[in-house]
Amino acid sequence: MSGTLQDLRPVHGKGIKRNRWPGLILTAIVNFGAIFAIYYGLKNATIQLLHGTQANVVEEEVKNDLPPPPPPPDFKPPPVVQIQQEVQVDLAQAPPPTTTTAITNTPPPPPKVEAPVVVAPPPPPPPPPPPPTPAVATTSHAVTADDYPAISIRLQEQGVVNIKFVIGADGLVSECAVEKSSGKQRLDDAACVFVKKKWKYKPATQDGKPVQTAQTAIVTFQLK
Repeated sequence: MSGTLQDLRPVHGKGIKRNRWPGLILTAIVNFGAIFAIYYGLKNATIQLLHGTQANVVEEEVKNDLPPPPPPPDFKPPPVVQIQQEVQVDLAQAPPPTTTTAITNTPPPPPKVEAPVVVAPPPPPPPPPPPPTPAVATTSHAVTADDYPAISIRLQEQGVVNIKFVIGADGLVSECAVEKSSGKQRLDDAACVFVKKKWKYKPATQDGKPVQTAQTAIVTFQLK
């Protein structure tokens, strides 16, 4: 086994021969390409520089040969013209047509009828009381000599006195006042004294009950 491993070891001094020509050829090609690129680049730069210099010279010569430009004309601003912008409607961008909803002819519901409010009429007013029955005189209203003032008889005083008096529930005259004088004070005073003393009545009644009433009368003083 050990003898076999020793046989596989390389023997010093007997190396493999190497071929150096491909490396040399590759190096030469790289160097030649680099030299060619440098030469071509310098050539193009020189040509561009020469062209630029020649163009500048030609431009300067053309400028020197051209006549000077004429002076600019007087500038007058043009009149201002208002231009109405034309509005174009793009039908393609028009809004879509509105959709309509079909409305059925359904009648509206009948209005709600509220029940009428029945208000009871106010009660009728009570009937007015019947008018009282008038008082009825039970004595004479004639003035006698006893009722005439004695001085008035001697002086021959006569006259008519208008009075207003009140008949009480007992049928007697309770109040008396002169409404129109006879012109004689004695006759006016004698009239109320005579009425309160002599005049008596069946009193007036209201609902069957005697009531007080007021009346007017004329007392005549006349000598015969």
